[in-house]
Amino acid sequence: MNSRIKELRKILNLTQDKFSKSINISRSNLSAIENGTINITDRNIKMICSVHDVNENWLRTGEGDMFVYDNEDDELDILIGSFYAENDDFKKRIIKTMLSLDDDDWVFIKKFIDKIKD
Repeated sequence: MNSRIKELRKILNLTQDKFSKSINISRSNLSAIENGTINITDRNIKMICSVHDVNENWLRTGEGDMFVYDNEDDELDILIGSFYAENDDFKKRIIKTMLSLDDDDWVFIKKFIDKIKD
C-alpha cells in the first residue's frame, strides 16, 4: 500500500508536506509510510479516501480505479491533474494541438474516432 500512497501523492502533484497536512499527519510520518517503515492506520486510509476522492479498495488492494468519480467533470479534473503530474512533453503537445482545433477539425476527429470504434 505504501507505493500506492506515493503514486497517489505524485498524481495529485503534492509534496509530502502538502499531502501530509491534507490528511492531518506529520511529513515524517508520511515519509515513513511511503518507505514502508510504518503501517498506515485505518483512520488515515479513510482520511485519504475522503479528502482526495480515492477508491478505498484501490488504496488497500490496488484493484479498481484509483479515484471515485461522482460525475464526468470530476473524472476530467483528476485526469488533468494526472496529466500535469506526468510532465510528458509529447502528451502536452497533443493536448495543445487538440485545444487549438476549430469546429470543422473536431467534426473530422469525431468521425475518425467513431470509425475506429466500429
